[in-house]
Order: sequence, then structure tokens, then C-alpha cells
Amino acid sequence: MKKYLISIIIIMFCLANNSLRSQEVTPRGWLLKYDVISLLGDQVSSSMGVRLGVEFMTGRDQSLSADIMYIFPCTSCGEAYTRIETEKTVGFLISADYSFYLITGKQAFSGFHLGPRLAYQFTQADMYETYQNGIPNTYQVYRNMIAAHAMAGYQIRIAGPLYFDPALGFGFRFISSRNENKMGDDPGQHEFIYNKDYESGAQFFPSFDISIKIGLKL
Repeated sequence: MKKYLISIIIIMFCLANNSLRSQEVTPRGWLLKYDVISLLGDQVSSSMGVRLGVEFMTGRDQSLSADIMYIFPCTSCGEAYTRIETEKTVGFLISADYSFYLITGKQAFSGFHLGPRLAYQFTQADMYETYQNGIPNTYQVYRNMIAAHAMAGYQIRIAGPLYFDPALGFGFRFISSRNENKMGDDPGQHEFIYNKDYESGAQFFPSFDISIKIGLKL
């Protein structure tokens, strides 16, 4: 799955490079972006994240974006009913967007945009169980997710080089997970909202994606 997604992202970069060469008027500069939603981590377990990315114009009204997020444990997040209880969750996410600015603003990198977003996420979680006769055991859950969404958003320049870019999308995701070193056979926790066993199995789901990005033009 990793090789498949990386190949798609490479193809998108190649297409963007050809588009860049073919456009006579291309706005210059880059946007360095931070996604506020990354504070929710993998959005499944008690984790947090830091998601940074860049956006550059490939033509007068098109752009390519690439993000990477580091996911790390959050001991102070509390136990919400929508979250899987883990001892520790670490991982990463990579994504790529290609945006078409259908309604452009007065400044470059601004206006209403539509386009696809591809993402791959991997996490490793440590889980705790009490086996026969009260023997404690820690085991691991490895979770992979591939997602594709059609995104719509509106990016505006707030002031100077500062930009604001909220976006919402609908599509699907494929989630696959497995566990290692588990000694018991108790049923695992189920993910909200998909009701999938967090520790095992693989399945496609319809889904939505949301991002709230703050950009700085370089």
C-alpha cells in the first residue's frame, strides 16, 4: 500500500511539473501551511499530531500541495467515548492535493478551489491486557489507512503573507489493522464511527475529510 500511494504522489508531481512548464503566467512563491486539525492526532486514539505542508502554483489557477504529519502520544487528552484507549500511539501521515481555483481572488493562492486529496497513514499502538491469572501483557496494533477525497475549500489572505484555508471533502478510505503479541482472545475496541475492530480486519468505508490550514507565503 505504501508503494502504491507513493507512486501516485510521484505521478501527481510529474503532472504538476509538466503543467508548470506549459503555463505562461504562473504566480511565484510558496505557502508553508499548518493544519489545526492535526491536534486531533490520528483521530482514532488518544494522540496528537503536527501536520505541516507546502503549496505552490503550477499555473495561473492550479496548485499542488504536499503534507506530512507526525503522530505522537497524548497523555493529557483524556478518555473520550469516540477514542480508542491505547498505552501509546505513534505514526505518520502523508498526503497530496491538486487544486483547481475555479473562482480566483485578487491575490495569488486565494479563491474557491476544488480537487482530489490522497493520503496514507500508518500508526503503531501499544495496548495493555491482563491475561490468565492476572498476568499483564503489552501487545502492538499496526494500522494502515489509505484515503481519497474530493475536496472543496476557500482560501483567503488574512493580512500580509498570512492565509487561511478551510476545506471539506467526501470520498472513501480503506483501513487495515493487525495485532502482534496478543495473548488473550477478548474482542477489541471498535472505531467510531465505522464500528470496525481496531485490532484486526480490513474494510472500505465512505468518509469525509476536513482541514483548517493556516498558511504563510514565502
